Amino acid sequence: MAAKHKQWLEALLPSWGQIFYPSHFRRRQELRSNCNEPADAPANLSEIAFQLATADDIHQAMPNALRPLQRHLDDRFPDHQRINLFVLFSSPASSESFLHHGQEKKPSTRFIQQLHHSFTINHPPPDEILRPDNCPEALSLLPRKLIVSDTMSVWLLIACAQQQATAETLSWHTHAIEAALKKGLTAWCTTEKKIRSAVTSERSIYAAEIHDSLAQVLGYLRIKSARLNKECQKKEFQSLITTTEDLAAYTHCAYRQCRELITSARLSNQTENLAEGVMNSINECEQQSAIVFELDNRLQSNPLTPKQAMQILYIVRESLSNTIRHSHATHSRIVMSITHDNRLQVVIDDNGIGIQTNKARSDSFGLQIMRERAQRINAELNIGSRPGGGTQVALSLELKPYHE
Repeated sequence: MAAKHKQWLEALLPSWGQIFYPSHFRRRQELRSNCNEPADAPANLSEIAFQLATADDIHQAMPNALRPLQRHLDDRFPDHQRINLFVLFSSPASSESFLHHGQEKKPSTRFIQQLHHSFTINHPPPDEILRPDNCPEALSLLPRKLIVSDTMSVWLLIACAQQQATAETLSWHTHAIEAALKKGLTAWCTTEKKIRSAVTSERSIYAAEIHDSLAQVLGYLRIKSARLNKECQKKEFQSLITTTEDLAAYTHCAYRQCRELITSARLSNQTENLAEGVMNSINECEQQSAIVFELDNRLQSNPLTPKQAMQILYIVRESLSNTIRHSHATHSRIVMSITHDNRLQVVIDDNGIGIQTNKARSDSFGLQIMRERAQRINAELNIGSRPGGGTQVALSLELKPYHE
């Protein structure tokens, strides 16, 4: 019974045996080194799991968690048997990936690109040794899925320079580390789901309340202020024209901003995919006007982060709204493509009366808001005349094929 208690305590607290039986602990380490037994797990695995589980930003916490784990493996194995740890966050829906490691030397760009392509664009089989081709790092990779959610998968990539390494060997040496990472990430993912659910619920409630109260009042004021401005066009009220024009313009702007807040809450709950969002916007616009809208989507997948997709979607929606309200067009075309130099290009044009941006009213905020949204994601936005007549809005954004 005493022996069982001792084994249980050693499993619970690895440093227990080192404290009370130092000579036995050193001898056990020597024996394990000679017979290639798996590395002892670091004593702070529970602390690392807790740090991940309570992380505010998992992408900041992950490198801090991997560094001590990597140092532990470096101290345990010689260079020719070295094991490297990578953690890859993969979001196929947004074609986005983040690679984390605990090494001092940054992995090569080609290696990161291959991981992005293999795990985010393709779907490799788990628990099978992979050997990336044409990479400076001659590594064998064992992919182990840590967590899987609706929008993201997290992989532990166990890398070894030995071509003869087997999945069983790599897994044997790192099973305690894998369990700790999985435990921490699972708890973090559960918390994130609860937070997102709460935020979504609050947004829906606020959107409904704004729609049923403030939006209704602003809508009424918008109609009345426009009517008042029209009445003041008469000669006897000429002195009031400046005031009523400002009142009508700013009331209309307040109403539009209120509607945008409602739309923002609704869109954030619907989709983070640009193509789907643009298609939904076109369907809405077709119900509001007789304009024929044409979508030419040349994107093979969604190459954008959720933030980029949302900002570009708002720019597209504002452009389509301007087409309906101001262009007098009969046809509008939206083209989304990737250029040869890896830039996303979105072009919205129409065959209407055109636009003169240098004569835009000082109280017109739509174009300025579009430019501000483009700046938030470091995109280039050009608004001007379309060759052959009409208006053209062209957005260009440099894409990064991977994230580290």
